[in-house]
Amino acid sequence: MNTVRTTKEWLTVGTPPAPKQRSLWVRVLVGLTSATALVGTAALVAAAAIVPPIGARKLARDAALNEVASMMRPGERVVTQAFASQRRWTDMWRESFGVVVATDQRLLYVGAPPTPLLRPRDDGPLALLVESYPYDAAFTLEPRAVLRGRKRGLVLRTPGATVDFIVDEASWDEAQGVARASAAARGAATREFEQVDRSVREAPRRAEEYVPHVVRRGETLTGLARRYRTSPDVLRQLNRLEDDGIEVGQRLRVPKVFAADTLP
Repeated sequence: MNTVRTTKEWLTVGTPPAPKQRSLWVRVLVGLTSATALVGTAALVAAAAIVPPIGARKLARDAALNEVASMMRPGERVVTQAFASQRRWTDMWRESFGVVVATDQRLLYVGAPPTPLLRPRDDGPLALLVESYPYDAAFTLEPRAVLRGRKRGLVLRTPGATVDFIVDEASWDEAQGVARASAAARGAATREFEQVDRSVREAPRRAEEYVPHVVRRGETLTGLARRYRTSPDVLRQLNRLEDDGIEVGQRLRVPKVFAADTLP
């Protein structure tokens, strides 16, 4: 026996049931849960960026001290030093730990970069950041408030940049000692240069004779001027230099120093 269905019955059979609508409170709770998870994840990432891993500070400082010891030139000695750190935008403002050192010849900073966020640091020696500033170069180092006044630190200023070093309370006295030692050594280098400059300007002129000089590591144009009893302006003119920048291995023309050319 055939069964005949009406149009209304076919529509009822063929139409799927409408999905149940979640109540307003359920939707609100689901949204709050998702937002809480996102905020928690962001907080964990921020904490990982700000708080260094356990032992990172000591590991970095030990590596920095070992590097400083290996960098000492013959006859060079450490006058004073202080532990410090930096927050660079290239490291997403994460803290890198190191040491600021005043030797009798230059100012040094050696620090280890922060641990990578996305992968563990490879086993082996740390890739250290090394900055060296001879006392005859143009720079100042002063104890100042850094990080918008929230921390104590040392501010290094050169003609081309300003660098902040963060210093904790335990190292503050040592940091001030580094600044004083640096200022005293730079003052002595400046007075020596001025004395040489006066002797050059006041000495009787002789026939100019020039010799080649190959730039070695750590040498500056000001230091070479003092060594060869001349001025940076003369060396720049002789070698057609636009500024005081010189590179290791570069050949320069310098005045020949005679035995009689001694300081007064």
